[in-house]
Amino acid sequence: MALDPQEGLNASRQASARRAAMLLRLYQLADMDGRQCLPTLIKACQCDTAMLAMRVWRVDQAVFGTGRTAALRHVRLAAQWCGHDLESPGKATVGWLLDERTGGARLAAWLYAIALDNGFRPSGPNPYHAHANRAAAVPSTHHTSQRNTP
Repeated sequence: MALDPQEGLNASRQASARRAAMLLRLYQLADMDGRQCLPTLIKACQCDTAMLAMRVWRVDQAVFGTGRTAALRHVRLAAQWCGHDLESPGKATVGWLLDERTGGARLAAWLYAIALDNGFRPSGPNPYHAHANRAAAVPSTHHTSQRNTP
């Protein structure tokens, strides 16, 4: 059975329209009660897989009012902090951001990048500091448990 190209085109257009409507809804929610934006987006992704194709930088703009350059920087930083090298941060999708194999690491890193840009300053060490520096700062139990015996 051959697929009708017109049906595929119509489905693609409908999915694009639903994504555009979701971005508009997120923009409106951000003005009213911003705390509902991400839960609304995640629920929409569970019900409609077309939402997973939304670009992360566009969600950043709709929810946080970020400019394009800053939104792309947030995606790039989140990817770097999670050990990924994205060729084009502008192509990162919500599906990439919410990939369950990361255990929420990409979402957390993206939100952290946004928070830092908005003036949040954590107390304590940077949680995304290089692993090599962390290993050098923590003494191994082998060296600390030995006793000096004559």
